Amino acid sequence: MEKLAYYLQIGTTTSSIVFALVFAFYNWNKSLFKKLLAFQFVILAFGLFINFIAFNNFFSLFPHLSRTGLLCAFLIPPIQFIAIYSGLGERKLKWTDLFHFMPALLYVINFYPYFTLSAAEKIVLLENNSIAKFSEGFLPDYFLPVLSLVQTTFYLIWFGFLAKNLKKEISSTTLLQFIYFIMVTMVFHYLPAIMVILYYYDAHDITNWLPVIYAIANLFFFFKILATPEWLFYQKTAPKEPVVVPKISVVSKREISPLETELVTKLSPKKLQLTTEELRLFDRFTAVVEAERLFLDPTFSQKGVAEKLGVSEYKIRLLLDKAYGIKFSEFTNYRRTYFLLHEMRKNGQWKRYSFVAIARKLGYMSANSFYMNFKKISGVTPKEYFNSEE
Repeated sequence: MEKLAYYLQIGTTTSSIVFALVFAFYNWNKSLFKKLLAFQFVILAFGLFINFIAFNNFFSLFPHLSRTGLLCAFLIPPIQFIAIYSGLGERKLKWTDLFHFMPALLYVINFYPYFTLSAAEKIVLLENNSIAKFSEGFLPDYFLPVLSLVQTTFYLIWFGFLAKNLKKEISSTTLLQFIYFIMVTMVFHYLPAIMVILYYYDAHDITNWLPVIYAIANLFFFFKILATPEWLFYQKTAPKEPVVVPKISVVSKREISPLETELVTKLSPKKLQLTTEELRLFDRFTAVVEAERLFLDPTFSQKGVAEKLGVSEYKIRLLLDKAYGIKFSEFTNYRRTYFLLHEMRKNGQWKRYSFVAIARKLGYMSANSFYMNFKKISGVTPKEYFNSEE
């Protein structure tokens, strides 16, 4: 049985490390939500590796990694919490978010003298003390494992209240499902602290299998995230409704292109999902954005629109989510692209403009930004698209 546990740990730990590194490599330059998720995966994989070498007595090969395993348990819940809030788009990172990492900082301060020791000195200490007896720090042995349990419980309850409040405000269940999943996986974050406590009391029959359970649980967490891309991109799929053409006059001798029709669909508001208050805000939003053509302004932003309407950015984000099922940046790019296609059909003057001039007229800061966003929407470059339309 011990041999089976050993190979299961190798398999799950190796798979988790590969998954975490690949995910981090492809998502490090993406949104804050993805960056935090990638960082969390890396920490989880590192924790699983520490878990493996600790319970197989391999610290003599990696002495400088000793006393770092429980640190991962202190880091993961705060990162998950901040990731959720970044996914909400309610606010950006603040310096006050550092307070969430106070338990992790306390851990590092407690073991700072130990971390500065040489490899040989650490090996001697590890041979004379159980890996679960934190006698090198100034805190009692049991304090840090118990603090980890308290911290996990605190965030578990906080996530519960957050999910309860969001259930009343968000029409899509995507983020709620992700929060519920995080709560389920957070239960397994109790295991590192429990393993340390049980190992402290020499309950080896139980602790031999707990690392395997923890590794398998986290491997499931990785692949569940990978198999649910809407969690990664936080894009909600709204139910299909009759298409309502935006209030923009169309005068053209040519037929509307498939791309323009697609954009009309994407920009068709789903007003049935809006409350009376949200309908009033939507009408004000539309009046300002359309009448003044704010979307063509290079400084057009969610913050600017919120200030102009006298509401919070959070309300604008929720409004676009419920009305269109898209984010503010997507709304901006869809609206600019629709405007371009409409003007290209109606006004022959636009056909004589260079793409640099078009980019500026649409409010993009550079032609490259225009190219990238147009290709993201249409699947081809502007040049390829308009050549095919001739």
